[in-house]
Amino acid sequence: MGQQEERDCIASEGALSWGDIPPDAALCGKAAMCRELAASYEPMFKAILLPVAAYFSITAVTHLLFSTSPNAPIMALSSAVIGLAFLAMGLKVRRGEMSYRKLEMVGFSAFGLAYLKIVSNQLMNPEPTKLFYFMLVMLVVSMFGISIRLVSIAIVLSVATMLLFAAPYGSTMLAQYTVIAMAGSIAAYCMSKMVRSAITREIRARMTSDRLRKLAEIQAEQDMLTGLPNRRNFFRQLRERLQRARDGGEGFVLGIVDLDGFKAINDTYGHTVGDMLLSEVANRLKQAGGCEGQVSRMGGDEFAVLIDGRRSAKQLHDYGRALCDSIRAQYLISGLEFSVSASVGFVRSDMSEHDEVALIERADFAMFRAKANGSGTVIFTPRLEEDLQQIGRIEQALRISDKEEEMSVVFQPQVDIHSGKTTGFEALARWNSPTLGHVRPDVFIAAAERTGLIEEMTPILLNKALKFASGWPENLKLSFNLSIRDIMSPSAIDKLCNIIEQSGIDPKRLEFEVTETLIMSDFETARKSLARLQQLGSRVALDDFGVGYANFGHIDQLSINTIKIDRSFVTRLSNGGQTVKLIKTMVDMCSTLGVGSIVEGVETEQELAVLRGIGARNVQGYYYSKPMAAEDIPSFLSQSLLATIGSPNVSAKRAV
Repeated sequence: MGQQEERDCIASEGALSWGDIPPDAALCGKAAMCRELAASYEPMFKAILLPVAAYFSITAVTHLLFSTSPNAPIMALSSAVIGLAFLAMGLKVRRGEMSYRKLEMVGFSAFGLAYLKIVSNQLMNPEPTKLFYFMLVMLVVSMFGISIRLVSIAIVLSVATMLLFAAPYGSTMLAQYTVIAMAGSIAAYCMSKMVRSAITREIRARMTSDRLRKLAEIQAEQDMLTGLPNRRNFFRQLRERLQRARDGGEGFVLGIVDLDGFKAINDTYGHTVGDMLLSEVANRLKQAGGCEGQVSRMGGDEFAVLIDGRRSAKQLHDYGRALCDSIRAQYLISGLEFSVSASVGFVRSDMSEHDEVALIERADFAMFRAKANGSGTVIFTPRLEEDLQQIGRIEQALRISDKEEEMSVVFQPQVDIHSGKTTGFEALARWNSPTLGHVRPDVFIAAAERTGLIEEMTPILLNKALKFASGWPENLKLSFNLSIRDIMSPSAIDKLCNIIEQSGIDPKRLEFEVTETLIMSDFETARKSLARLQQLGSRVALDDFGVGYANFGHIDQLSINTIKIDRSFVTRLSNGGQTVKLIKTMVDMCSTLGVGSIVEGVETEQELAVLRGIGARNVQGYYYSKPMAAEDIPSFLSQSLLATIGSPNVSAKRAV
């Protein structure tokens, strides 16, 4: 229905009153109701017009063959013309969708032709018995009359004309037809109301159903917390863009945005504050990137953005910087100030032919690179594609590897710099693959954590480390690293406890290292797992302290025994100033809390001198030794002992 016809429908006085429209349908407006009424009545018009055309055609033949009236030819001709008119209207209705206004005009035309035919027949060949045709036309119109106006006019004209023709036949005849007219009028009106009520109820149900369906579709594709398109909506848009690109359309860029620091806030201050923070992040992303890209929430603290068209590396870096800057600005929620940052990974759709899952994998990979190097934004390149393929080969090799045979452990000493004595060794995993050769620990451990194979590797590596440590002097401790999957799995912790108990080694000689990021991923589960290990008598060390989100409050809650100060502080010692003060503050705080400390990554005499001067006691790093094989430990210990006996001020480094 065109806009003008909708206005005609609405403006048609009496055509459709608000009383005819149920309250729910009225909300959609008269125009919508007109369309629905037209769609419902149109099949009725299609069903009646052609049979009526056939009726008048038969009537025309009957007048010619059987009528004795001198006006029979004229009556036959009029019937034929009316039959052709009904045929034309029937074909027009069947050819295409009819608007409310047009169907009303067809209804008026049909009634008018039938009415004029009855009137002309009565004028040319008066027959009292055929006055009932007025009632018949009135009843038929009441069935398919699309508007109250059409039905009302049909009733009034039919009744008035029938009584006008009945009057000359006497008062008795007029009285009879008056009763018939009253009964017919009531019947016609009631039939019209019943039909219209049934149709409007059906329309109301359909319109309500459509409205609820559309609302459900919106809700199904909208994130309820942030109001952004959700994961389902995002994947639909991504598939549409991929299909357009495959069909020769313009390319696009996919970006993955992940928050840094959100989980710590969510765990510390609760989900209410976390939800409010996510909502504000979503608003900032829309403001910063909504003009050029479609921002969606993937889930948790991860968002995605789709940017249509080609973008240069500079444009993407500028866009990513705008997103990161908007997120980095201070937040004020419930009277508290918060800070989070973001990492963004971009991938262009024309990098290669991929489905949506592979494209997201590449954007994720770029995002994790940005998170790892702290750059904020990384664009997926052919070089990163090579790295990704290499990681895939590593994961595949890891899956089929003989871990008992190929995995090994090496040990790096931890030294008391005041006495020069070795206090223990940290066990470090190594993998020598038959197909890939020696694989870097950070690479294969990350792959093992992604694939879940770390749960299979940890018991094997712990068994090997304990076997070697059983031959060491009783005063040497063994440090062993645990992954996030170990800590988050109660069954994995139980297995490790069984291995310790069966090893015969005093659990007090064991120290399990966990990272800040690991414990903050699920603080409560981490607390329970570490408590289980401490119940055996083992110690717990917090690794890489100072680069994550933990604080001394968490150290107290977790009953941490040792803090390992991250090597990134040591590498900045040459700059002096604040770095020296930071390390001294951490060392002093550990001493005050009764917690041990180890400074990692010591490589030079200068670094050692500074650390000794600020009161640090235990260190670990290449200055004393690179990680060594288990069979080299006795020699290292012997040389260290000789060095300290010969000259207490001589470091073990000189004997190695």
